[in-house]
Amino acid sequence: MIRRSLGLTRLYNLINDPDISDVSDPDVARMRQIHVELDHAVMAAYGWDDVTLGHGFHTYRQMTRWTVSAAARVEILDRLLEENHRRAALQGDGPEAPDDQEEAEK
Repeated sequence: MIRRSLGLTRLYNLINDPDISDVSDPDVARMRQIHVELDHAVMAAYGWDDVTLGHGFHTYRQMTRWTVSAAARVEILDRLLEENHRRAALQGDGPEAPDDQEEAEK
């Protein structure tokens, strides 16, 4: 995007613009495809190949963006939270069990 003198904000404004079709702007189409490939690579790294990402234009918080579907977003966030809890437990940083907490308060 150096050729087009685009910074990140202007670039992502183009990527997220539903009025710009992949046919009308091959550069934008390529950037969208790179995001799809990157998202699939990240999902594979986590072993979450079973999640259907459903890339396309989706509205989230009153904004339309080129992103994964709402269902994929929820599934990814749920799995990330579960992974965070798992890693915290391995480090001993997880929340104390209720019985342990009650004993600590005595």
